[in-house]
Amino acid sequence: MVKMRKKRFLALILLVLVLFFLGCIQRRTEEPKQINYRTGTEGLTLTFPTDTPTQVYEKDRDVRFIVEVRNKGAFPQSEEIGDFRGKLWVGGYDDRILQIFPRLSSSIAQGVDLVAEELEGKSPYNQDGGYSAVEFEMDVGELPDGMPFYNPTIIVTASYLYKTIANPIICIDPEPRSTRVRDKVCDIQSTISVGSQGAPIAITKVEEDVTSSDFLFKIYIDNVGKGLVIQESDIDENPNEGYDWRDMNKIRIEEVAVGNIRMTECRPTIGRDIQLIDGKGYIFCRFDKSFAGGKAYETALNIKLSYGYTTSIEKLIGIFEEVSFR
Repeated sequence: MVKMRKKRFLALILLVLVLFFLGCIQRRTEEPKQINYRTGTEGLTLTFPTDTPTQVYEKDRDVRFIVEVRNKGAFPQSEEIGDFRGKLWVGGYDDRILQIFPRLSSSIAQGVDLVAEELEGKSPYNQDGGYSAVEFEMDVGELPDGMPFYNPTIIVTASYLYKTIANPIICIDPEPRSTRVRDKVCDIQSTISVGSQGAPIAITKVEEDVTSSDFLFKIYIDNVGKGLVIQESDIDENPNEGYDWRDMNKIRIEEVAVGNIRMTECRPTIGRDIQLIDGKGYIFCRFDKSFAGGKAYETALNIKLSYGYTTSIEKLIGIFEEVSFR
């Protein structure tokens, strides 16, 4: 009887060891997961919770509400946190009747700073993006005589710095029309489609051509979000006071490179702004063949853009006379 128990015990240990080693082998042979988190056409989005008050009365104090801020894009990544900045603004009401201010401050005049650490972009370990809740208070004054109610539309606007990164795959073939017979890994495509990049400003497509001395690229840019493009310097300016239209719709070209080699020449120049017209713009670039080598190969066309952006939401609030019984 004792020998039978020992045999069963040894068999159980052997089974556990076999299962353990099989699990190790399976983990080693599993393919690494590829997660594309640079998707979508939004940056920051704003929402009012469903329980946001819609009716208040004269002389009400400390009426609280929350604005939820979500980052549905891919900027900033953890190493880019220091590059992000943004503010939340409230407007659309007569501040002699209604006063709105941040919960932890007495003024809304300078906007509410958004916390970069809370609003990190989508990533392989956070595919939903960052989230922040900003709390406000309302103090209601008196309505003018004879005015039974007041219905302002509260506008909350986020103004923030954002970046777009795109890496479409292109073909570099120094002799695409050669009559020599050879195996090639790729062929130059006249038009290359580009998917969304997890940002409101998108590179929508790239056109490629080749001459005797250069590769030529036309890069198409589009405002695919629902907001406005503003100057980075205007992020700290109150949007309720408006922007100068001459300073709007400008995108900074931070980088354009073939693989890790910067473009030979671009128009507009790398480091300068491109002007969007009707929400669209173009970059023309030239890449000298001497940097390409003599073989055909695939590589990434690396494009990085930066810009200021705004998005807004609205809420109708009803302010009514104070009810009194005399």
